[in-house]
Amino acid sequence: MNNQENLRFCFIIPCYRHARSLKDLLIKLSEYKIPAVVVDDGNTAEDRALIDLTVEEVNPVIKVKVLHHDVNCGKGYAVATAVDYAAQNGYTHVIQMDSDGQHNTQDVPLIINLVKENTESVISGAPLYDASAPRARVIGRKITNFFVHVETLSYEITDAMIGFRAYPAKITDKIIKKYNIRSRMNFDIEILVRLKWAGIHIRFFNTRVSYPEGGISNFGGIDNLKLSLMHTKLCTLMILSLPYRLLKMIGRLFNGK
Repeated sequence: MNNQENLRFCFIIPCYRHARSLKDLLIKLSEYKIPAVVVDDGNTAEDRALIDLTVEEVNPVIKVKVLHHDVNCGKGYAVATAVDYAAQNGYTHVIQMDSDGQHNTQDVPLIINLVKENTESVISGAPLYDASAPRARVIGRKITNFFVHVETLSYEITDAMIGFRAYPAKITDKIIKKYNIRSRMNFDIEILVRLKWAGIHIRFFNTRVSYPEGGISNFGGIDNLKLSLMHTKLCTLMILSLPYRLLKMIGRLFNGK
């Protein structure tokens, strides 16, 4: 794809109801001197003003581009908006982070080094939870990861839900647009499955994840239903593709590959 000298990174950060924690995140990220793309996903006028003020404060240290959604479109749409912007503006890789302060910014250098060694792969965190993690979330992730293993017929995807990843921008943008992957909380899961199906490898690293005290969650009860429907769709597509996969495997055996 690109040699190391031509790599261009940017952070992409969807933000909804986390304007206050966004400021702390951008201050921590500023030490890496990597540009950031923040998507204001339909925040209130008060939060939008706080986001703009935060960007004005940190811009002398870290270049931040804010993309505004007039209404809340959901995390998936916000990430898709940021990936499209990055791909259209010459960034080779995007590092996705949540704006609520869950992710460990000290792992950014590790991500960058892993990208340099695997420029065509997705680099994703494998979460190590502390005592702040809600038990229901931990169990829910295990269920989702089980279905992802079925959908991909592989154990390569260690965790499909964490929003702390580095994507190759152009292929990710292409897959998002081809399959219209913009659903809210389903995005992090479906994009990994689709990229895996497209032959993109996913590499994982262990990362600490903390749930800030008093933090605001945008994950609602309806999202569980949407996750179930998404897994039904992906499992069905996997089953329908099995004859093609088997024929392809047989062809490789006969060709000695």
